[in-house]
Amino acid sequence: MKRTLLFCLAMWSVAQVTSQSLMDQADSLKAQGLLMPALEKYGMAFGQQQSPEISYKMAGTCALLWTKQMRDTAFFFLRYALQDNYSLEPLHDPDFLSLIEDPRWTSIEDIQMSKYESVNGSIKNKTFARELFRMIIRDQGFMYAGNIERRKYMQNGGYFSTPAIFPVLAMEEKNLQENQKRLFGLLDQYGWPTASEVTEYAAAGAALIINHAAYEDRVKYFPMLEEAFNQGEAQPLRYAKMKDRLLIEEGKQQLYGTQYTFERAERVPLPIHEPQYVDQRRAEIGLEPLVVYLKERFGIEWNVPQQSH
Repeated sequence: MKRTLLFCLAMWSVAQVTSQSLMDQADSLKAQGLLMPALEKYGMAFGQQQSPEISYKMAGTCALLWTKQMRDTAFFFLRYALQDNYSLEPLHDPDFLSLIEDPRWTSIEDIQMSKYESVNGSIKNKTFARELFRMIIRDQGFMYAGNIERRKYMQNGGYFSTPAIFPVLAMEEKNLQENQKRLFGLLDQYGWPTASEVTEYAAAGAALIINHAAYEDRVKYFPMLEEAFNQGEAQPLRYAKMKDRLLIEEGKQQLYGTQYTFERAERVPLPIHEPQYVDQRRAEIGLEPLVVYLKERFGIEWNVPQQSH
């Protein structure tokens, strides 16, 4: 009996290693844009170990292939993957762009929101949250294909490897414009989305979308974000980034050091008002020291001695 148990454990261990190896291969193929070979590897891994993680990756890969058959397959594996998943992550995963106009996606949203609420409490404005989640997916959804081609653009000395990228870029622009128009209407109706109303995940979508907007639009809606921040309903970094960006665009110096430029291919912070006091200002709104932020986020070395008033 003991030998049988040890044998079974050994075989399970081998299967785990083999499954992980297949997953690693699949992830690498997907990163290169080779979706069908990646899907085959995920399928082999799933045959060895039917885990929610593998099923989720298969769903995302199928969705990226965009055909009706693959959308059907994506929904099949997504439902399996989410059986014990109580998070909202799938609702803002850009891999699922091809699914969000399908009536079955509404069911996925309803189920995930209900499960999330059973653990975390009520989402007060589900309608707003649902819209914001879909905006995040639309904003990021074409970046899988777009970023692969952008990397090739750099490698090819400023040339895309395929003309197929141009309609993708056009769709990115179309989605951006539609997202902005819809967001402004929602902001006028509901005000700035707060974590207590739509969850922090959905609230991040408003800042993401408005970040692409024209200066005039950001000026118009910044007071809403500022009010939400003052009420403890918006993240400090979200507030600081928009505040700094507006100041820079107005020809002024930034306050919190969140904006940077490139000099000789290296990131450099744009001018900061009284930089010796920047950490005091950042601490007052709940941010870490600038030297830590710049190093961890961008690998920027910044050493200005700090003082306090």
